Amino acid sequence: MKPSLEPFRSLAGQIVALQAEARALGLFANDRELLACPRCGLVEDVTCTGLLITCRLSALGEDTGLRFEEIKTGKFRCPQCGGIVAEKPATKGKRAKKRIRK
Repeated sequence: MKPSLEPFRSLAGQIVALQAEARALGLFANDRELLACPRCGLVEDVTCTGLLITCRLSALGEDTGLRFEEIKTGKFRCPQCGGIVAEKPATKGKRAKKRIRK
């Protein structure tokens, strides 16, 4: 007799729903790597409260209020220069790196 996978499917559905709720609140859902625009240097960062922000390397932790826009799966538009940023694949077995700033 095989064990039922239904509890795992239910749990996975709950995790996906929680990640969507976190994103809607402006929090980082840790479901992808943080983005950095190679063209203008705008980067994403995560505050100690989990809020996803964007900042410049010269002013880390100071939120610009700008947000990268996902234009298709794995591709984002930089809100500062309009450049296209490809999401880097997550390192297998490792979570997304986060720099914590106040």
